[in-house]
Amino acid sequence: MKALQSLTELFAYHVTDAANLEVWAEDGELVCTQGSLVDGFDIAYTVNINMSAVDVKPHTLMMHIVSWLNQYDVDRSEKGLPPPSFATQMLDKGLCDIKLKIDIQEHYHLNENEHGSWLQEGVRYDCVSGFEKAVIESELPPLEFIGGQEMDLPHAND
Repeated sequence: MKALQSLTELFAYHVTDAANLEVWAEDGELVCTQGSLVDGFDIAYTVNINMSAVDVKPHTLMMHIVSWLNQYDVDRSEKGLPPPSFATQMLDKGLCDIKLKIDIQEHYHLNENEHGSWLQEGVRYDCVSGFEKAVIESELPPLEFIGGQEMDLPHAND
């Protein structure tokens, strides 16, 4: 549940201190296919984030969430996940209580590893989370054409 850990770190290190923060997952479900061979599965859950008497403007908090989603969960619409939801209560002295709900779906897959903890048809595997920071297009190296033999590629008129 690396997304849960990542969101916890985001709020604990960049938004408020741990004394004013509660983060947990609920409504979790295992999404998998049935069969003799297993190649992976998904877990779906709702991350709940409660912040009490925090000195942060709700719109500033929303920018943190948008930034996190753009870095770690860019394919939400393809997964059919709803947008994050929130509730806010404004308190005295510019403080507020904020509750957030973010639905997450994480993929896990098997990677072959001779010391892995999963044995399947005589081969050992590790179960690995697919949660990672999204690739930023501007940081990718440029595509280069590597020529081989002449006439390797079809002509546009073919």
